[in-house]
Amino acid sequence: MTVKNLSRLINLALVATVLVTVVTSVFALLLPYFDEHLLTTWQIELSHSAQSFNAVLKAGEWGIEKNQGVLFIQTSGFGYAISRAITILLIGGLVTYALYSFRTFAGDLQSERPFQASTPDLLKKMGLSLIALAALLYIEVVTRFYLFIPNATDIADFYVTHIKVSPPDTETFFIFPGVEWGLIIAGVFLLAIAKAFALGLSLQTENDEII
Repeated sequence: MTVKNLSRLINLALVATVLVTVVTSVFALLLPYFDEHLLTTWQIELSHSAQSFNAVLKAGEWGIEKNQGVLFIQTSGFGYAISRAITILLIGGLVTYALYSFRTFAGDLQSERPFQASTPDLLKKMGLSLIALAALLYIEVVTRFYLFIPNATDIADFYVTHIKVSPPDTETFFIFPGVEWGLIIAGVFLLAIAKAFALGLSLQTENDEII
């Protein structure tokens, strides 16, 4: 694939990301107008073998699907809709920012001098945006739990790597927010590439001065 075709593909992905982000965030905000209960879930690990709660719950009540290892709660109103829309906008914004930086980087590669002064900064911003996206996805799981599970601060303890939940009516279970290692590794890799481009830029500048 040529750099020109890559730029076109990035532009297409950029437009698609913006459209999907706007449409899904608006859709999330409109759901309460249709009296739709929003189901939010977390993957859990039971300490032993808890007895399942009813699968059909009223808004504001939560239950466990034992066989699937899922904690779920039915929510209504605009609280969850707003939080979901904000999450979508943040995730979409970070992805858009990374794609925009990548597009600028691809544009620099089309020039006769691939080591542009802005290239290391662009790669660094791309790497940091991917790491920030991984952090956001992790934090969102924890934040959503404490926002929407009733009495979450009374029945749960946060230990950075997991949440220990000890409800009075069932046994203890744990929530382990997933760490997006792929995004983190990709971000660190881009930071390393940024360092390499910074070194290449320095050598290019020294050659120009010699010439």
